[in-house]
Amino acid sequence: MEEKEKIADLPSYSKIRKDIQGANVIGKVVKFLSFFGIKNDGLNEAFSKIPNLKKEVEHLSTLPDRFNSHFAKLGWISHESMNSPLMEKAVKLADKDDIQKAEDILSDHFTSTQINWLQHRFKVLPEFSIRFNLIKRAYEDTLEGRFHSCVPILLLVIDGVVNDISKSKGFFTETTDLTAWDSIAAHGSGLTAIRDIFNTTRKKTNTDEIYLPYRNGILHGRDLKFDNKYVVGKCWSTLFAINDWAKALKEQKENPPTPETQPSLRESLRDLKKTIIEHNEWKIEHEKTLKEIENWKPRTKSELSLNPSDFRKFSPEKQAFDLAQNWLNKNYGKIAIQMYRIGDKEINVGVEAGKIRRELNNKILKGFRITKIKDDKPAISEVTMNITYDLNGKEMNKEIVMRMICKSPYGEIGINGQEDIAWEFIDNFFYRLDF
Repeated sequence: MEEKEKIADLPSYSKIRKDIQGANVIGKVVKFLSFFGIKNDGLNEAFSKIPNLKKEVEHLSTLPDRFNSHFAKLGWISHESMNSPLMEKAVKLADKDDIQKAEDILSDHFTSTQINWLQHRFKVLPEFSIRFNLIKRAYEDTLEGRFHSCVPILLLVIDGVVNDISKSKGFFTETTDLTAWDSIAAHGSGLTAIRDIFNTTRKKTNTDEIYLPYRNGILHGRDLKFDNKYVVGKCWSTLFAINDWAKALKEQKENPPTPETQPSLRESLRDLKKTIIEHNEWKIEHEKTLKEIENWKPRTKSELSLNPSDFRKFSPEKQAFDLAQNWLNKNYGKIAIQMYRIGDKEINVGVEAGKIRRELNNKILKGFRITKIKDDKPAISEVTMNITYDLNGKEMNKEIVMRMICKSPYGEIGINGQEDIAWEFIDNFFYRLDF
């Protein structure tokens, strides 16, 4: 496979620039005709937007190269699944020499519920789907902050997936070909570059904190302090990039590149209009979400109340209170609906309620009191509760922490403080009630 020098030279980007350039020429013809009184207001309006769209295309097509230039040596690479506003924000900070802040926003993104929608991608290709249970556990450990647990799992999944795809060699083997036609993730400045960094030899035991997922150091017990958001975030980012590489290989195999055909003028105009509309809508929505996340602040102590009568309808503490009430009333169906799950697959409430009933059958809640509320991230809060319950006839008192995650009515990321959001709980505390 012939390697292009830059990601911006990939066929997909080249075609977009060529299309815009062609539309620009047509636009000049329309203006020329308008000069002689031959006018079409619809065309004039569409082509008036071409200069700005052309600048935007040039900017977006060079963004992955700029991102890799700043961050590949730090363990981050651009890939199809990484949204442009996130890359753009990181690049702007790096251009101002604020690499630390840029790494923070990247790490926060890849260790939060903002990557939840990407989980769907791991159920498509068989090399990923057979490992989905491990990926799911790593994701839950990530949200719970158990970074020491999820890092080894992610490294094993990364290596195993690539081994299955290549049929003989894992991700960390130097001779594994990690390139693909017309792929951002599989460009020479992408997966191959970070593979070589992650595969660095680590011969001595190291007790200093590391910020790169050195595979040999971590899995061979030489790097002892790897449990931080930077290492975890880079593992997740790499896994998503590998998925993009695998999809590119599949696409190339099933639909090999074909000679380009020239679209008609009508098709070009239709596609241009569609591109302009979709791009503007996408950009507005993403910028709005990023701005809300950036401006979000956890509630202050004075804004929080432990009195149930003060709980707002769409607050995490109200949902935690309702959950405890459902447990008290043995309403296992409602608990099933309140439980957080990866993906948006429709559940069978009756079946899920049966599972919860069996889990809580010998744990009869007698009383509860919320003692602490902590807003951790825009979509995550922790509600601490003292509970009294009967365990096989013995009265137990325990402090539990309910980790609550919110989402919008459309299943996308929610932000604490918004109206009409739904809070769900991670059921980790169930398994800590037996002792």
